[in-house]
Amino acid sequence: MTQTVGKVYAEALFALAQEEDQAQQIYQELNEFADIMQEHPDFVRMLGVPTLSVEERLHALRQVIGEGTGSMENFLCLLVERHRFSALPDIRSAFNQLYDDTFGIAEVFVTSAVPLKPAQCDALAAKLKAKLGREIHLHEAVDPSLLGGMVVQYGDTRMDNSLRTRMQQFRQN
Repeated sequence: MTQTVGKVYAEALFALAQEEDQAQQIYQELNEFADIMQEHPDFVRMLGVPTLSVEERLHALRQVIGEGTGSMENFLCLLVERHRFSALPDIRSAFNQLYDDTFGIAEVFVTSAVPLKPAQCDALAAKLKAKLGREIHLHEAVDPSLLGGMVVQYGDTRMDNSLRTRMQQFRQN
């Protein structure tokens, strides 16, 4: 079975994080850094420019993340040295999946027509926790085109209880 580059690096990073008893810290740092890199794609492209030496790219990276940040700094430098920095989104995704599986967490994405009230989020998370038997990390998004109701997605499961979908189904019948 062929593994993606992202999965191979994520497994190595996760093993290191567990060995150093820093899984939560590495999880947070990796996600924070990946968010920053997602907001600055030009910087990511610059780290892959072949005309820059590895030393120049490492210097630029350390200017952004700082020096002496431990395992995460070493890991990011390794990605730059091995010309794998562009795989960071895949590494993040695979690492987060390993983290969630290990610590019994379900990432749930909820899209509603209007922002949910905190009590609604709590009730939804409690129902999903009972159903899935896992801690729930709820991610909210608002899409007014839903008209009402919500769409809940976790893993490969998608529950679309939006008014827009109901109206489309009604039109088809």
